[in-house]
Amino acid sequence: MSYRRRAGGGKRDISEKPIVEALERVGAECWRVGGQSNPDLLVRFRGRFYAGEVKTGKGKETKNQGAFDIWRTTDDALKAIGAVR
Repeated sequence: MSYRRRAGGGKRDISEKPIVEALERVGAECWRVGGQSNPDLLVRFRGRFYAGEVKTGKGKETKNQGAFDIWRTTDDALKAIGAVR
């Protein structure tokens, strides 16, 4: 998986790679989506789907991203899918 550029030429968030790796370690499947009004990641874990917007510690969400979980750390993502408490 490449983490350098998005489909529209934008950059992938630097915190995305460790989040994807952590999700895959617990058995989740991850797809990079991105683009305007779309989440960064679509994740399937234990038969359920989750949409996550990856942000760095101070990254701001746009008004369209409010429908998705914001994942700033691996713990945020793992908690959101129910892999940890």
